[in-house]
Amino acid sequence: MVVTIVILLILAGITITYVLGENSIFKLAQEAKNKIEDAIQKEQNEIGEIANLLKEEYSNGTSGGEINPPIPDKLQKGELVKIDKEEYTDGNGDKAPIPGGFCVVEDSKDNPMDKNTVTNGLVISDVAGDDLDNSKHGNQFVWIPVPDYSKFHLIEGYSKNNLQIFLSIDSNPAREAGDTLAASSPGKPNAANSVSGTTESIAMYKSVKDNKGFYIGRFEAGVAGTTDSTTTNDTNKQTQDGSIKPVSQKGVGVWNFIPWGGTSLVEASDGLQGNDNANGAVKVARSMYPTSDTIHKVTSTLCYSVQWDAALNFIDSNYESGNATGYIKDSTGKGNYTGSIAMTGSNIGCQQKHIYDMAGNVFEWTMEAYSTDRRILRGGNYLISGSIGTVSYRNVLQPDDVYEYDGFRLALYL
Repeated sequence: MVVTIVILLILAGITITYVLGENSIFKLAQEAKNKIEDAIQKEQNEIGEIANLLKEEYSNGTSGGEINPPIPDKLQKGELVKIDKEEYTDGNGDKAPIPGGFCVVEDSKDNPMDKNTVTNGLVISDVAGDDLDNSKHGNQFVWIPVPDYSKFHLIEGYSKNNLQIFLSIDSNPAREAGDTLAASSPGKPNAANSVSGTTESIAMYKSVKDNKGFYIGRFEAGVAGTTDSTTTNDTNKQTQDGSIKPVSQKGVGVWNFIPWGGTSLVEASDGLQGNDNANGAVKVARSMYPTSDTIHKVTSTLCYSVQWDAALNFIDSNYESGNATGYIKDSTGKGNYTGSIAMTGSNIGCQQKHIYDMAGNVFEWTMEAYSTDRRILRGGNYLISGSIGTVSYRNVLQPDDVYEYDGFRLALYL
């Protein structure tokens, strides 16, 4: 009996130790439970992460969830756009559409305070890694925002601090191809001084309306490989049939001695005077980025006068209302009026919103017409004063006239 009791006590002690001790069944069971719960929680977390990834990668449409394209990284300065168009957001939160084949240029290395932003005049280039100093020698253009399409129309210019009367003269006022086939019909937007649109002008106006802006040449059109402009009518150097493309670069000779187009007869595609299919500024401007260009997702044209006025309204928002001051009314000191022609972009003081030499240097042909036999040039030249030949100034010549002090500027629409 005593032996039996001793054995039972021993067994009881072993059992108690096994159940309640440091490595007891209860403790081991509790640890096992905790591990199972941890594993379940970890599994749930992983499932949640997978679900979130699936939610981001798949659409919620009724089609059952097509995979969305990956969200591209934010477009960086110097990076060429490889699709038709990509929106760029600058450091201030302002946006602009960047066409394929172009990049937003990097800030100036020569002048670190000069930043490439929409407010300052956003510059693009057709060469990757180009900058505001044009160190890569790409063709550069400046974004002109047109947030209010109703203000996209011809605006009267100034000379001697007074408004000119090209747009308001009773007989044969200045006019330009508009945005619709019935541009001059009552009630149409921008109908004043507008005639029936061409295929080109209609496309340009539609692009400006849809994209809320356009691009203008940062520099006057130049001749690649030159460092000065011709002083004679050197047609061998400056072939005008479009086989030699113009450039919009810093530090080259201005493409001068070029007519608008052909004769003064009414032969142009817009029904106004001049032949835009003849050799001249219109044909050369269109050759730079034609509609057949598959790399650069823009179309180049000779700058329309309505685009010239929109650029000035971007520089001074009071221009459209008739209350312009300073640069618009008197361009003295803001352009080349020195008596001799200068290379493109020669003087940093002759730029506004990153656009060089709209005032002075050479008159620039536009698509605007005047009277029954002439086309309009804008912006003054090096032979007259900045108070007379202001940046908004209109001059007139026959379409086939050629002079040393006449050139042109390109514009682009997406």
